[in-house]
Amino acid sequence: MVVLASRPDDWTQARFTEWWRGPHAGAARVLPGLVAYRHGVVTKDYDSPETPGWDGHAVLTFADQAALDVAFASPEWKAATAQTRGMGGRRIILITEEVDLLEAQVQSKEYGDE
Repeated sequence: MVVLASRPDDWTQARFTEWWRGPHAGAARVLPGLVAYRHGVVTKDYDSPETPGWDGHAVLTFADQAALDVAFASPEWKAATAQTRGMGGRRIILITEEVDLLEAQVQSKEYGDE
């Protein structure tokens, strides 16, 4: 799962990042079935350098769709998402199927498929 988010209008990027990596991360870290959780701060928006569209992203990894479904149905998910209600900003949550393209490249070379 990938989350893109922008901060509330009255927050600085530093405040938003501190909140995301602090209290919000604490709430998200306990999601059942979560196996990896990464956060990135947008330092440059190539498409909109003067007015970046997003302030950060997170990647939350689960073993499979069933594990993600359990997390979505959990009280921990409800608590984590309750923190964002009414705070402003924007959010997009994307459910994705990831492929490690570096690993795929290594495997391709091992089998002579360059």
